[in-house]
Order: sequence, then structure tokens, then C-alpha cells
Amino acid sequence: MNVRALAFLSSVLLAGTLSSGLETIERFERYPLLMSDTQAHYLSSYDRSGGNDDGFNGTYSALYVDDNGEHVIFDVKGTGTVYTLWFTSRVSGFSPLDVGRIRFYFDDEAKPRIDMDIDEFFSGKHAPFVPPFVYNPFTSSGGNVSYLPFPFQKRLKITTETRAGFYNLYYHTYSPDRRVESWTGNEDLSNIERLWKQVGEDPKPRKNEVVFSGTVEVPAPSLPDGEPVPGATTVLEHEGVGAVTSLRMNPLFPLTAYQLNHIYLRIYWDGETEPSVDAPLGSFFGSGLGEASVRSVPIGMSPSGHYYCYFPMPFWEDFKVELVNENPKPTPEIWWEMRVAPASTYEYPRDRSGTFHAQYRKEWPTTPGRDYSILETEGRGVYLGQVMTVEPLRPEIKRWWEGDLRIYIDGRRHPAFHGTGHEDEYLGGWSNEWLMNPYSLPMHGQPKTDRLTQVDFQWSAATTVYRFFVGGIPYQSQLSISTEHGAENGAEAMYSSVAFYYEHPDVMQRLDAVDIGSSDDEKAHAYRTTPAVKVTRLASRFEVSADDEDFTDDGRDVTGRSSWIFEASGDSSPLRLRRLYDQGHLQEAEVWVNGELAGIWYTAATNS
Repeated sequence: MNVRALAFLSSVLLAGTLSSGLETIERFERYPLLMSDTQAHYLSSYDRSGGNDDGFNGTYSALYVDDNGEHVIFDVKGTGTVYTLWFTSRVSGFSPLDVGRIRFYFDDEAKPRIDMDIDEFFSGKHAPFVPPFVYNPFTSSGGNVSYLPFPFQKRLKITTETRAGFYNLYYHTYSPDRRVESWTGNEDLSNIERLWKQVGEDPKPRKNEVVFSGTVEVPAPSLPDGEPVPGATTVLEHEGVGAVTSLRMNPLFPLTAYQLNHIYLRIYWDGETEPSVDAPLGSFFGSGLGEASVRSVPIGMSPSGHYYCYFPMPFWEDFKVELVNENPKPTPEIWWEMRVAPASTYEYPRDRSGTFHAQYRKEWPTTPGRDYSILETEGRGVYLGQVMTVEPLRPEIKRWWEGDLRIYIDGRRHPAFHGTGHEDEYLGGWSNEWLMNPYSLPMHGQPKTDRLTQVDFQWSAATTVYRFFVGGIPYQSQLSISTEHGAENGAEAMYSSVAFYYEHPDVMQRLDAVDIGSSDDEKAHAYRTTPAVKVTRLASRFEVSADDEDFTDDGRDVTGRSSWIFEASGDSSPLRLRRLYDQGHLQEAEVWVNGELAGIWYTAATNS
């Protein structure tokens, strides 16, 4: 099939900046650093045929059944870390999973390092599988969730004794030269446990910070020429090099949901004319439905008015912070505080770091047959997560929650992330249990629901949710994040969201490519196969293709060895090799570059 080779423009991060496993969770200040040796992935039980059988029948709830009769839900060769594992029952949100034992096989070992009943695994009773790393469905409203990181050096295979129902799994893989220590069960979890049990406090080390604070009142919009102009107040302007380490606000009088949706925070970095942060206060701090108890590590708010954001925000020239008022009246006084650390505290090289973005979008109502777009961006960066609010047009409109999350990375035509529904992506489970029991946890939550209405034995409501991805989702040229609203985008509702990410304008560039099956292209790249393999034609399509049309391409089904020559730049920039391949069957191949093993292409996930 077609193969693409691409190289990044930027160099490898400074020594000591790469992290994995527990260190990734603990070193919160590293999020702005760009990652060229890391890729993010997602596995789930989504319906490969495009329907909504996302786990009800377990049709797609295993990659394959191994020689021991175990149902393999994860199988990756190489170096990586599993960060999040989620299940819900096929019966209801609060029912046992009832799939027998879950087993983790590390580095091709015959004996699993973890072998226990899956309901006991998520019960929170057995160390190290305890809160705040593991949550049961009564804590995460229908979801069984593990945040305990499982790093692996050579391979990790996870199985269930019998076929599961709904599940998803978020993980990172690294370049082959990365060295990690595979999970042992003896890791020191105390630092992370302390950080995650003290949400609302800054998770980063504090030193050498300058504290700025004050109060502001933002005027009402004006009508100079008959057109309303929002009121605006500059909160802080600052010159120099450093990083904003925390941003806190506290209205001196409670703000209504309407006010929180119409007072915007805007931040301009390094002389920007358009703000990188442009979002209503409510959604920026975690709730699009008015004040709520949001208790996540990076952002949060409380009904008493304390709002916080602890994402590090580097700058290299200056920054300006504004509050903009679109309410018909002036805002009440708002107390604010920003802590700024000099460059000597955190090292953020400008060519290897992203600036902080928070992009607000809304679609009132959504468009039938088309995904709601959370983010479309180009550049090189790290995606952190989102806050999303859904308000049905009418109480009787339900099942909007059946919409699947889809994330496309670096121009891939197949989604790197494909979810199974809103309650699943936000790590709850089953609409009734989920909507009736709000929750707020360190990296995910549904802090508030509103207008709860029973419709034909199901409950519907407006909801606001958030999810942050441990370590972030790296991208090198492009990122597209969207979600269905209902199965096949069939339920209209009012959607709004804030996407949080870091971004640098450099992008990955294609250096060379060989079109396998094209005789001229193969000759130009000295392409060979051993033994010889004839050219065949595949007519298929990409999953969730926008045009939903068949795609035809020539290639070769190689079972032996193939080789070719690429022209690449002579500098030290890291290179990435990409391929177009057929999902119809499992594939595995060693990849050698200039006589050295560069890794293994192994795809256990198939879709005929």
C-alpha cells in the first residue's frame, strides 16, 4: 500500500524533559513541552460497521481470542504506557461487569503480572488499585475507571476471561529508543496520591513566583453607532520571559449562569492581535451551566466563587489579560490573582514549547448529519482536553448522548480516537445513572445537570462535562476533534465547548513518498520485495469518511521482505515513517532503517 515518510522541523526535546508513567502525572509543569517521540491512541468497543452496537452485544469488545481462549482487548508491541482504562456493564451503570478475570501480560511473559476478578480490580479495595487511581461506578456514575499508569518496554497484552461489553482505553506509544521500566506493582504512588487528593491546590512546584492581584469591574456594552460593543477591562499586562503558573478569580457577588456564559476571558501572548485564550468564564473554569463544584486538577470552581486554572502558560515577550462583558449590565467586582514565574524557574525553549490556548465554540442548534466540531487547528502541539455543555432543544429530545467522540491526528483519514457515546467518553456509564448522579474527579467529571426530565423510562437533561488526557495528545501538523450528537448525528441540541491545548506554528513536513504499485515510483525509490509479489488492487473506504465513498488503491501484499530508498534531510530532526495499510487483517513487520532496527509495525486491531 502507499507509504509516506515525514520529518518534523523541530529537534528533540532537551535531555530530561521526556517522561512516562507516574512521572507524566506528577510533572504537571511539563505539559507545554512538545513531544516528537510520542503518539497518543485510543481503543474502544465502537461499532466498526458504523452503527450503534458499541458494546451491547460485545461484537467489537475484543481484538481477537488468543490460544488460551482469552479475549484480548489490548495488544501493543513496543514501548508505551496505558493511562486510562474504562468499562461499564452491559446491563446498567451500577451492575457488576461480570466478565470474569482481567489479566495483564507484560513483555511477552507467559504468566500475567495482574490476574484478578475484574469487579474486584475496580472495587477500590485492593492496593494499588485504590482511589484516587481507581473509581467504581458509584463514584464515577456508571463507570469503572483506572488511572493507574501501566508502562511497558516490549509489549503489553490485556485480556478478559469472557467477552466484555463497553470499554475504552487511552495510551501512549514512544519511539523505540525510549527506555521505560515496565509496571511492577511496587511503584511509589504517594506524590500523585497527595496531588490528586488536594485538588484545588497548584499541582506544580512553587518557587520564585511574582504574585499580581486586584479587583476589576467590567462595564456594560456600549452603543456608539447603534451597534453593541462589549465592555472590556484590561486585567494585567506584563513584559518579559516566563510562565503564568496560576490564574484564580473570585466574584465578590455570585454570578448567574447567564453572566458566566457572557463574561469572556481573553489572553494575548507575545504581541498577538487575536487572543489565544477566548472563552466564557463558566466553561473555562469547568461548567457551562452556572456555578458548580468542579474539582479537577487543572481547572475548577466552587459555588462559593473560587475559580482556578493551574495549566502552565509560557510566554517569551509579553502577555495581556482582558475580561470582556457581553451582559446588558456591568459585572460585579471580580477579585483576581495571577502568579508569574521567571524563565529560570521553568525552562520552556521557545522552539520546543507551545503557547496555551483555550478555544470556545458553540453550535445552537447542531446540524443534522454533521458532527459538532470541538477543535480544528494546524500546527504542532499537545491537546489537553475539553469542557463540553449539551442542552437539548426540548425535554423530550433524548439519546443525544449516543454521539461518538472522534479525533483525527496529523491528516490521518482514520480517526485515532473513536468513542462509544458521551457518558462513556466522560467515563461514566448508562444515561439514567449518569445524568442523575453528577460527579467531579481529578481528570474527568460531570459536575452539573439541569432540567432533568423523564421521557419514556429514560431521563434526559442538560449537562456539562469535562475530560483531560494524562500526558496530553501530541500532534505534529493538524488536529481535528468532533463528536456526534446522537447516533449518526440524529439528535439536535445546543452544544458548546472549550478546547484546551498548547501549540507552536511549526508543522511536520513530508520529505519523500513511494506509491507502491506505481512502477515509475517504485523504480525511482529502488523498491524490491523478496519473494516477488504481484500488484493487487484494493477497493475499500476509510472509517467515518466525510464523503463515505469507496477508495481504490494499488499495492502489494508482502509476506516476506520489502525495501526502498528515501531521501531525507541531513540534519538531526527526528523522522516519522507513515504508511497506508489495509485494516482487513492483522499486520506485523520489523522496520529497519540504514541497517538498524527502528521498531515494529504491529496492528492487532482489524476491521474487515
